[in-house]
Amino acid sequence: MFALAFIVAAPAAAQPAARPAPRPAADTGLVTGSFVSSRLDGKRLPVADLATDDQGTQYLIEFNELVLTLNKNGEFRAALRYRQTLAAKGQRTSTEPIQRMVVFGAWVRDGQSVRFVPDPKRGGDGLRILNGTAAGRSITIPFDYRNGRISRRSTAVLIYDPRII
Repeated sequence: MFALAFIVAAPAAAQPAARPAPRPAADTGLVTGSFVSSRLDGKRLPVADLATDDQGTQYLIEFNELVLTLNKNGEFRAALRYRQTLAAKGQRTSTEPIQRMVVFGAWVRDGQSVRFVPDPKRGGDGLRILNGTAAGRSITIPFDYRNGRISRRSTAVLIYDPRII
């Protein structure tokens, strides 16, 4: 089995020193609470991505749900539910159980921009800082991931849902 590989940042020598993310002002204009994924690249979830490498190996990732919780203290929790399968050339992909990845970190809003800084000690090791946009009660976040040896860029749309704690 293989692990979901999000694109990691360049080696430390190639990037400027990381600074702690600033805390949001008391009134950021963004609703705090839980946001749930509604679409990935304009398609309703679940969304499947099938990639085949040069040797014919098939990699299938199915994104099922993303729940993002923004706390007033400037911290976030992101929980991704997904499924990954792998098949050799000529074989069918199997049905694997749904997996879960949880990441914690800090968030800050500046106008319509929202910046998410993963905490490497709390599930965000090797993950990049993500920059999204907020409009009303929705957040749009572009992100990079790797499916097998193929890098992809996708955009998630999350909608505020007060029913989720």
